[in-house]
Amino acid sequence: MLRVLQDEVFEGMRSMETWKGQDFSVLRKIPLGVLRKGTVRRHGVTRWVRGARPDRLTPGEVRVIGLHPALLSSEWWPYAGFVLHHELIHATGHRRHDTAFRAWEHAWPVPPNGKGAEAFAKMLHLASARWWWTCSSCDVKHPRQRRSNGRYACRRCGAVLVDLPAEEVGA
Repeated sequence: MLRVLQDEVFEGMRSMETWKGQDFSVLRKIPLGVLRKGTVRRHGVTRWVRGARPDRLTPGEVRVIGLHPALLSSEWWPYAGFVLHHELIHATGHRRHDTAFRAWEHAWPVPPNGKGAEAFAKMLHLASARWWWTCSSCDVKHPRQRRSNGRYACRRCGAVLVDLPAEEVGA
């Protein structure tokens, strides 16, 4: 699955002006992996070998590029291509998200139907919620990892938020 995604991304990169002159054979040798299933904040990561100098990073010093396992579903496939493209830019030595990095990143087409970073992050957040802080007065619900234990009030009406297990809410 990861190799199929990699092939699609490299095919798209070949036609981009920003990737002209890059050695794809070196980038293809970078091992691909998946992040832990419970990861919520990272969609992808470029991990460098120990001792790599931040001021002189090369693709040969990348230990692995990891993607969130949920990206490998058909629903998130277009966004997975964007994330792998993003990580490959890092692999060329661009550690920071500066102007040059963003110019390369924006060369990749935006994922269709609003299935981009915000939607993926929201899906992960909702899927990892173990508790829902719920207002019994106006029925507002907030997905959370921890219980509120009555410490928080609803912003709309001021009622104390009640903890409901995610299984009870059906989320």
